Amino acid sequence: MRLSVLFGVAVAGLAGLGYAYRSDVSGFLSQRGVNLPVAEMSGAAAAATPKASAAAVPCRTDPLAPAVTPTVTFSSEPDTSGKAARYGTLQYPRGPILPMQIALTIDDGPDATYHKRVLDILDKHCLKAAFFFVGWYANARPDLVRDTAARGHTIGTHSWTHPNNLRRLSAEAQIHQIGQGFWGSEKALESAPADQQARLAPFFRFPGLNDSPTMLAYLGKRRIAAFSSDFGADDWMGISAAEVERRALKQGASSRGGVVILHETRVHTVEALDSIITEFERRGYRFVQIVPAPGARDAAAAAPDPLIGRVRAKR
Repeated sequence: MRLSVLFGVAVAGLAGLGYAYRSDVSGFLSQRGVNLPVAEMSGAAAAATPKASAAAVPCRTDPLAPAVTPTVTFSSEPDTSGKAARYGTLQYPRGPILPMQIALTIDDGPDATYHKRVLDILDKHCLKAAFFFVGWYANARPDLVRDTAARGHTIGTHSWTHPNNLRRLSAEAQIHQIGQGFWGSEKALESAPADQQARLAPFFRFPGLNDSPTMLAYLGKRRIAAFSSDFGADDWMGISAAEVERRALKQGASSRGGVVILHETRVHTVEALDSIITEFERRGYRFVQIVPAPGARDAAAAAPDPLIGRVRAKR
């Protein structure tokens, strides 16, 4: 049977909007006894160096976790063809995350109903994640964006309104979606201290993971990295919390960890999150936080027609 690397199914995005999402291939293959291989890193991906190390002091509220989440640095420099640095084996090479390490990434927020609950769960585990915010939500709830940065999480962007599929829009409309997505989070953080403004990284995730060569080149020219994922939990399917957890654990085992994608707008994901983290830890996995390389924000701000500005000191 011929297996396609990626395939799309329809799922819900913003209220009243649908979008295409590429299902987690690691789970698809593992059901057929095939383990997803770790891709070789080259170009910009090879330049990213892991900086994760075990912390000596345990988390006060989670003895299985360190008090400080180790970080792993991801480069935003384009590859030799000029396309954006790209990470996540659903589409691209694996980033500089070792086997048995997991980088938690959470999409589609900041959700007015669930976001603070998610932040509190992460605090319980002393765990720092990366949030890929929808610009419209970030603009509507800047307080949640600032809270996320104040708690030390990485912030990336996920377009302005999470349209069905950027490839179906004109080039001008795609550029507007990407640019406004960055604007929404940057605007929300403009009054925050400089260290919190710096939590906004030159990282982007395509809605539905539906990239295109044209937009990858657009991002590359502006020193923005594109993130896919190594595994997920199929949480966009409306499955129960128990099933979200089961699939996350199974697909994480198949991919040997890596970047995981979850969605904070799904109540069953939020209900399962605490248990997912604990069970991965119990099985010997260690969580890491993805962060940009030193100087990456300034490099993106200095690019032609930049998507993100420099961190500015508060007046």
